[in-house]
This record gives sequence, structure tokens and C-alpha cells, in this order.
Amino acid sequence: MILLPSPSRFLLQILQSRLQNPEKAVELDCHSVEFDDVRYHIQFSVKNPQSMLLSVSLPTPPPEIVFFSGLPFGAIEAIKGAYGVLVQILDPPKDGYNLTMKLNLSKLPPDEEQRHALLVKIASVREVVLGAPIRIILKHLASRKVAPDVDRLVALVHRPNESFFLVPQAEKVTIVYPMRFKDSVDVVLATSFLQEFVEARRTAGLNNAPPCQWSSSPPMELREAPSHSVTANAGFVTFVISPRHVEGRKLDRVVWSLLTFHAYVSYHVKCSEGFMHTRMRRRVESLIQVLDRAKPEVEKPKKSSPRRSFKRLSLKDAHANSNS
Repeated sequence: MILLPSPSRFLLQILQSRLQNPEKAVELDCHSVEFDDVRYHIQFSVKNPQSMLLSVSLPTPPPEIVFFSGLPFGAIEAIKGAYGVLVQILDPPKDGYNLTMKLNLSKLPPDEEQRHALLVKIASVREVVLGAPIRIILKHLASRKVAPDVDRLVALVHRPNESFFLVPQAEKVTIVYPMRFKDSVDVVLATSFLQEFVEARRTAGLNNAPPCQWSSSPPMELREAPSHSVTANAGFVTFVISPRHVEGRKLDRVVWSLLTFHAYVSYHVKCSEGFMHTRMRRRVESLIQVLDRAKPEVEKPKKSSPRRSFKRLSLKDAHANSNS
């Protein structure tokens, strides 16, 4: 199975191509849209070629989620911690965006590896911003503590007007995803996929993976959630994260995997649908070939030789011909 990469490929390519000729003044104004309605606006000006404006638009949060200054809680601190003096947050952001940052590319480190790592981090701004609440909660879980000023049930946005939920505790964090799909075929495929996903967790090779459950009805953890947020046509998926799952470098991978779980399922559902369509087309083509071979061959009419007529001669005529 394929995991979606954290860095935006489009944003990373623009940064890398821009740094190939850092002194060359280029006027650039481009937009990019990624899955789950995350939008980017990148701007370079001729007057200041070493400066870049990056605006980010996040998915529209549902009513149960409150943004602080247009961002999830902890996002400002996460941005400052990830980029340091390289980034200046502009307040207010550009119209239609949740965040606008001014990047000073002249402050990138001279070392090639460090520079590339920082560029990848800039291209992963989606994870830094949307994953900030998850990171705070899981960091405290690693210390077997509950993050301060956090509700017993935390709702986080991951798709437009859709949320998933975290239940933080000192020994574990429970994550619940209401799985919703618009297409009826996607609902059937996703339900089957999630049930097999849970069964695969029980194999011997995945004993260290977080426990996973699927249910058609809301689990007990969502009893305090608003009624409109616990409707799901493909059931509910529950993960239980323990301290050993977020030790050291595991934290970054866990944060991104939890943040994009719905997109991960949607990707594989669409891949499965495309695979089945391909198999059906091949099957139809093979059946058409069988039918073509079963058609009886039409016999071509044989060419007949031209008819020859014979005239019956009388005895008198035969003698006359012989004498001549």
C-alpha cells in the first residue's frame, strides 16, 4: 500500500528551481490545489528576488472546530519552531487564505543537505499547520501526560466541513474517524477495505502496530460529540496510540499518517475501482474475441466454368463433315 508523501511536490519543485538561479529576478505568481482542498499561492517579485510569499488555505472547519486567528491551536508555535528566522508570519493573511508567510531565502543554510532538508520542511507546511494539535497531544503522550488546556474530546479538521476526533489520556490517545463518501460505489469498496484493514492488523507481522477497530455505529468515545458529526455511511475507524508508538522519530510519521488517513483510504478505494474497471474491460474484450471466433464462416460461391453446348448431328451431317 502507498503512503502519501508529506511535502508538496509542486511547492518543492518551485523552491528548488528558484534556488538554482537565486540572483536572477523573476516575477512569479502561481496557484496550486492539493487533496482535501488545501490551496497554495506562491509569489516572487522582481524587486526582491530573495523573498517569497507563501499563502495557505486550509479546509473549511465544521462548526465543532474553533480556529485561533484562522489556524488550529498550536500552529503559530509550530511554524516558528519549524522555520525559525527564515519565516515571518504576516497578520492579517491575504484574503481567502488562513496563513501568509514571508520567506527570506537568503537565510537558508549553506550546507547542501541542511538546505534540502529545510526546503522539504517548507514544502511540508500542510503537516506543520494542520498536524500541530496532533503533535502537541502525542508529545505529551510520550511523557505519559495529558496536554494542558485540552478538552476531553478534541475535534480536528482533515477535510472540508469534516472532522475526526482525539480522546487524550495519560497512557493512550484514541483517534476516531467517521468515514464518509459521496459515491455509493465508494461506500461499498471503502467498507470492505476497512474491514480487511482491521483483519490485517491481527496478523503476526503487525503485532506492534496500533490496535484498530471498525464499527458501523459511533463508538462510546463519541458520545459527547455533536450529532451531525457522528454520521458516517462507511462506518467508524478507531486507532489507539500508546507511548511506544510515538517515541523518537516515530512521531513525525504517526502525525502525518493520522492526518491523512481518510485521503489514504480514498486513494486506495479509487485505485481498486480503477483496477476493477480495467479487469472488466479486458474480460469484455476476451468475450468479444470468443464470440468472433464462434461465428460460422460464410462459404464463398464457387466459380463455375462457362457452359458448353453440343449440337447433335444427324448421320447425313456427319458424313458431310467427314468428306470435307
